[in-house]
Amino acid sequence: MVTPMARTRFPALCAAAMAGLAVSAARAAEVKDPAPPAMLDEKSVAAWVAENLKGEGWVLVNFDAEGVRLATPNGVSLMSDGLVETDIRHELFTPIQLSVGAARSGLAHWAVDCAQKRFAVVRSIAYSHNNLVGEVARRKGDRRLFQEPVASEVDTLDAVCEAIRTGHRLDGPVVKPGKAS
Repeated sequence: MVTPMARTRFPALCAAAMAGLAVSAARAAEVKDPAPPAMLDEKSVAAWVAENLKGEGWVLVNFDAEGVRLATPNGVSLMSDGLVETDIRHELFTPIQLSVGAARSGLAHWAVDCAQKRFAVVRSIAYSHNNLVGEVARRKGDRRLFQEPVASEVDTLDAVCEAIRTGHRLDGPVVKPGKAS
């Protein structure tokens, strides 16, 4: 079972301190984002991911009414300072409005402190369309500015730490009881 996620921190990750980058009107016009899944259950959301998202090997970690959170196919890396680094991808069912424009997907690089159960966003990019198309903003974070996970970020953080603890790459849907949104 893929865990449903409560309201994400995606807007805050992308909106704060972002430099605006314009998407060309021609490129935006040719991209057609998919409609949200008909139902917000595991089967419907997994089908939506399979039918609409590109990029081989991304692992569905959790979902909610906003969208899905995926773990990178590149796995996780244990750094010399004991932190775990990885990429987390957001794909939204409908766009959200940021100060620099509408965003439908995003990619964030996390530094995770598994012992303290917290993470820092090292960098993030927001995109106007699903599948990481049409960059609208980019933000460089600080590896030392840790935050406590909220709602579904707990599930994502747990999956990252479990992967590094066991030495196994994430290679399938993360099964964990979730908290409904």
